[in-house]
Amino acid sequence: MRYMVGPVDFTEIGAFASPGECESATIDDVNESLEKYSKCFHEMIAKGEKGAINFLVWTLQETLDLLRPAQEKFCKQLHPCPLPAAPRNGGLVCVTIDNAQYCKPMCNKGYDFQFLRRSRLYEVCGNATGFSWTTQLVGGKALAVCNPSETAISGAKSAYFPTNSTCLHTLAFTETQREQLNTFLKELGEQGIDGSNRDKEADCIICGY
Repeated sequence: MRYMVGPVDFTEIGAFASPGECESATIDDVNESLEKYSKCFHEMIAKGEKGAINFLVWTLQETLDLLRPAQEKFCKQLHPCPLPAAPRNGGLVCVTIDNAQYCKPMCNKGYDFQFLRRSRLYEVCGNATGFSWTTQLVGGKALAVCNPSETAISGAKSAYFPTNSTCLHTLAFTETQREQLNTFLKELGEQGIDGSNRDKEADCIICGY
């Protein structure tokens, strides 16, 4: 199959990596290449031609479709609880303590919860719930919905990602992940849930798409 972008044949000019190059390449190589050009994306897009932009969008979308399932594998799920569905335009901060999984729904800036949940900081799945999620929504796996909103008033103050961040931004850095997890653990402790028996390997932030 040939990949044409305008007059350019990407296959013919050798734009694609060879099998040998793929064997030695890593995700870090891709990250370095993207970071190298990230400062000039705005200028590149403004000057880009329709075909080239469409091809880039397709390539990135295909890549994201491969990366998202891989991200989920890094989250250790409490069996037999189903993997919870994170809200689009937000995410879930999850920890497992004493054979129960606690997940705190959070919304990105510019979004708010569909239902009032100021006093409902988290949802839980474990032996006490019959290994099904407590949720305000029908379906069992979706724990919250984040709708566009100029004001954020339906959830607790800590249930929103910082103004200068998003769930995906938080997930990209170890320090920001740890900040959100520590905040949630402190809140659980204030509600009488002792985190001393926490399964640290199950600490996880899941972003919605």
